Amino acid sequence: MIHSQNLRVVHPTALPAIVGSTATSTVVVDRRGYDQVTILVSKASSAGTAFASVLKVEESDDNSSYSNVTALVKDGSGGFTMTAVSTNDASVVKMDIDCLAKKRYLRLSVAAEARTNKSVVALLSRGEEYPSTEADVNVTKLVKG
Repeated sequence: MIHSQNLRVVHPTALPAIVGSTATSTVVVDRRGYDQVTILVSKASSAGTAFASVLKVEESDDNSSYSNVTALVKDGSGGFTMTAVSTNDASVVKMDIDCLAKKRYLRLSVAAEARTNKSVVALLSRGEEYPSTEADVNVTKLVKG
């Protein structure tokens, strides 16, 4: 098996293309059937040097009551810190999440430090079943070569 082909893509449409400096956008990932989640958050170049004022992952059993995943909270106690980013370059944060001890739902919250384009993609892997169709992978077109 080629592990990079054993992925399901979550492309949240809930995250607006441009997030205002006071707006927080959230994206929920249902990881049922998958034991690993990789979340990629990208930021376009902008005047600000902070990646985001809020960047965190929370977990829930029921998709209604959430609690922080301590290691995945920017500037939180036990979380992670970020250095300044270049205003001229795009930046990406990659979060690898081992979900064996995590709850079913993960919620990513992002708030920009200034008005800037953000993009989020979540990749679910180590699935119980091999996703082989476009619907299984959750993409418009699945191309193999």
